[in-house]
Amino acid sequence: MTNVYTLAEPDCIEALPLVLDSPHSGSLFPDDFRCLASEAQLKSGWDAYVDDLWAPVLAVGGSLLSAHYSRMYIDLNRAPDDVDPAMLKRPWAGCNPSKYSERGMGLIRRYALPDVPMYDAPLNIEDIVRRIEQFYRPYHQALQTKLDALQQQFSAVWHVDCHSMKSTGNRMNIDSGAARPDVVLGDNDGLCSDPGFVQIVEDAFVSLGYKVVRNQPYKGGYLVTHYGNPAKRRFSMQIELNRALYMDEQAFVPNRKFDDFRRDLGRVAGAMADYIVDNLGGQDNV
Repeated sequence: MTNVYTLAEPDCIEALPLVLDSPHSGSLFPDDFRCLASEAQLKSGWDAYVDDLWAPVLAVGGSLLSAHYSRMYIDLNRAPDDVDPAMLKRPWAGCNPSKYSERGMGLIRRYALPDVPMYDAPLNIEDIVRRIEQFYRPYHQALQTKLDALQQQFSAVWHVDCHSMKSTGNRMNIDSGAARPDVVLGDNDGLCSDPGFVQIVEDAFVSLGYKVVRNQPYKGGYLVTHYGNPAKRRFSMQIELNRALYMDEQAFVPNRKFDDFRRDLGRVAGAMADYIVDNLGGQDNV
């Protein structure tokens, strides 16, 4: 554990080249942080309990990296230069805004919710750089180091980027107003992961009674596209869980289905582990 993240290792079992990460599970802010959004509005971006829900992966040989600080402070699932220049006091060559920044959801959030701005004044470039150096880079360095070590040991590594989603998209989402399925699997339309692994994950969820959709509305964000490289046997996919399955979305507390859902995710994690054990023999198998 560090002040920025926790990297949990497998529980009393031989480690597998399986790493889950939860970049939006944090809810902390630095003591000097100030913004216009309320506590409840800030919590709307929190992937509440996602790290806890996926903790059963530790029992089957996987590792779990989870962030401590809120995505509303800095979003670990964005490129480090995905900054909206309109948010800054002066021009900065470090800005390369993406589609996320256009919707107010870049590295540094412009809006907490539709029509709810985060700040009442432009930000200093120095503040952005400090957030990157103190909170963003340590998390990514930890993930990169873990993936590198496991690939060196096993010649392949599987990475799952874990998230939650509101049960209905809002106006900042590309599926505004749409009811969402139970689970969305994102592999960037097949470009970032091992298709057999994605199929096993889908089959595991479906066998447990969940409705699963691939790549709509989420194909996978920066973490998946940055770390996934199937040609080098680095497989990365994203899993989005519908919050209504396990929590009260207004009160941000677990609901009565939480424990059962956590057990189900343990079964999904077990299916991931079985697949990896069966496919470590050679590149032709994946």
